[in-house]
Amino acid sequence: MISIGTDHLYYLCISLLVVAAAIGSVRFWWRENTHGWNISEELLCRCRECRLIFLVKRVESMTCCPNCESLIRVRNKKSSKRLRY
Repeated sequence: MISIGTDHLYYLCISLLVVAAAIGSVRFWWRENTHGWNISEELLCRCRECRLIFLVKRVESMTCCPNCESLIRVRNKKSSKRLRY
């Protein structure tokens, strides 16, 4: 039978945590690079408080204004009205 000492168990737990963190970081990097910004598919959003117009990723339904940090509900293309400048 194989016996595992406390020092080996400690190294095993630490190595499993490092592997899990590496897999998580690679998954995060992959998701950010494959679903990056594509200007033709993104939505324009206008803040009602400070009137700033900015780009929002099309998968987001709520966002914060980069200028005044107010919470904004993003409308999809079907329900949104045309922006007038």
